[in-house]
Amino acid sequence: MTSPYRQGRAAVQSRPRAAFSRLSRRWRRLGLGLGASALLAGCASGGASPAAAILGDALSDPRDLAGQAAEIPFASLVLDAGDRRGLVVLGAEAAGETYWPAGDGGLVTLRHEGLHATAGLPADLLDSDYRGPGEAPWRAASPAEFAVTRTWQDADGLPRRLSARGRLRCEAAQPVELPLATLALERCAMTLRWENGATTAGVLWREPHSRRLWAGEEQAWPEGPTIRWEVARQWW
Repeated sequence: MTSPYRQGRAAVQSRPRAAFSRLSRRWRRLGLGLGASALLAGCASGGASPAAAILGDALSDPRDLAGQAAEIPFASLVLDAGDRRGLVVLGAEAAGETYWPAGDGGLVTLRHEGLHATAGLPADLLDSDYRGPGEAPWRAASPAEFAVTRTWQDADGLPRRLSARGRLRCEAAQPVELPLATLALERCAMTLRWENGATTAGVLWREPHSRRLWAGEEQAWPEGPTIRWEVARQWW
């Protein structure tokens, strides 16, 4: 059976940007219909999307981010994508993927709560193709070795591609403080050994029963950006 992560080359290059275009139109429509809302006021006047407005606040105090997340009745993440940081609101969800507009034309895509792709960043992750049993490595009861191929676009606009062998090692659940809750989560250390000899590391925090991710920190590719995310208000 074909891996659910495997896609055609054209889709790999175009889907994140096409998704952002659709989301931009959607936010504009919402803004026109909800012009009285402070959150969407920028959209009503042709300004930034709600997610862009939130990121534009450049909040650095975690208590401020938690307070803002508590006031917003939508699914949200605390995101650090290097050149932009803050609270982002879910734009759309389809087939296990969630799309998070990140301001200034940016978009971060999660698949099964893990990093999948980006668009509009200085260098973009175009696709993450995991191969192994199950939907994603972190969804296995006892994580085993897996393979992943990642395609990205460098700062010069050139496509790059590398494969890696990966492994997750999960510890016993411990309380983890998130923006809106403290949950017992397993800390899973992820190591990727790339075919060019490089090694990258990441950390995923998963709920032990559902094995859904609530937070993650991962270098997208060797010498690539590190993306960090924490679920504030979940979408499941």
